[in-house]
Amino acid sequence: MRIKKRTLYKVLIFLAVILIASILVKYFNRDSYQFKVDKFQYLNRGKAQYDIHLINKSQGTDIYSVIYMSRPFLTYPVKIFGLLFIPSGKKNIPGIVLLPGGGVPKEAESTLANYLADNGYAVLTIDQRGIGETGGYYLGIEEDYNVFLKGKEPIQHLSVYDILRAYDVLKDIKGIDKENIAVAGESMGGRYAIIAAAIEKRFKGAMIISSAGFHINKENKPENNYLLSIDPDHYIADISPRPLFMLHGSKDTKVRVDDAKLTFSIAKDPKKFFIAEGCGHGYCEEMNETIIEGFKEIFK
Repeated sequence: MRIKKRTLYKVLIFLAVILIASILVKYFNRDSYQFKVDKFQYLNRGKAQYDIHLINKSQGTDIYSVIYMSRPFLTYPVKIFGLLFIPSGKKNIPGIVLLPGGGVPKEAESTLANYLADNGYAVLTIDQRGIGETGGYYLGIEEDYNVFLKGKEPIQHLSVYDILRAYDVLKDIKGIDKENIAVAGESMGGRYAIIAAAIEKRFKGAMIISSAGFHINKENKPENNYLLSIDPDHYIADISPRPLFMLHGSKDTKVRVDDAKLTFSIAKDPKKFFIAEGCGHGYCEEMNETIIEGFKEIFK
């Protein structure tokens, strides 16, 4: 039985399309974690999987529970629990991913989140790994380094991925301007925010409160590449040309103002540093005016 050339041609084209499609599927669903020399990144994150439901509706701000899937730690699945604050009745508004400090639950960010919502922003704040409803594992640096040595994703890197996923969730929610999303964080959350803003170029800018880098020297030590990979000093210049704002309390005893200024000095323009006189560690109301002015500049 002879096969006509036209039929054979169609079959070959069909097989080629199937082959190309399978390659593309494999490519776009490949493991997105990459580590090169002393930096990491996450590519091809795909569509976020999340649940959202209203928990409080008022005349000013509607508050939603948001739960989304993140990357597992080793074989342990991870769900991130968050709160989303949205100005009532407003559409196409800028969004902000807001990260609490170490050991601080999402509910502690309610004051700042409500203030930002009152000024026209949608704010998603989360329980980071090991905290609150998210729970699960959060390792110390030495334990985390041992995970890294085994070629697995360390918690420090995964904690940044959680922020990138929060960005994916926020831009998918109806009513939020997906082209205008920024990241903000306090203390440890600020450290993760700097790295996330450097990796995810679609963040419009970063607002960092009471945070600083580790000031790791580039030395020939076995642990050096890991330490550099989690040091905001090593990433902060990559935020430019998007705006960076750093705010610090003059009486902060947990993260020294001088350490924050050193990290700030590495950043490129546009950038601004603000000292809130009389404030300690973390957000304080004296920062309010600067925060709003900063976000207006970020989203202009």
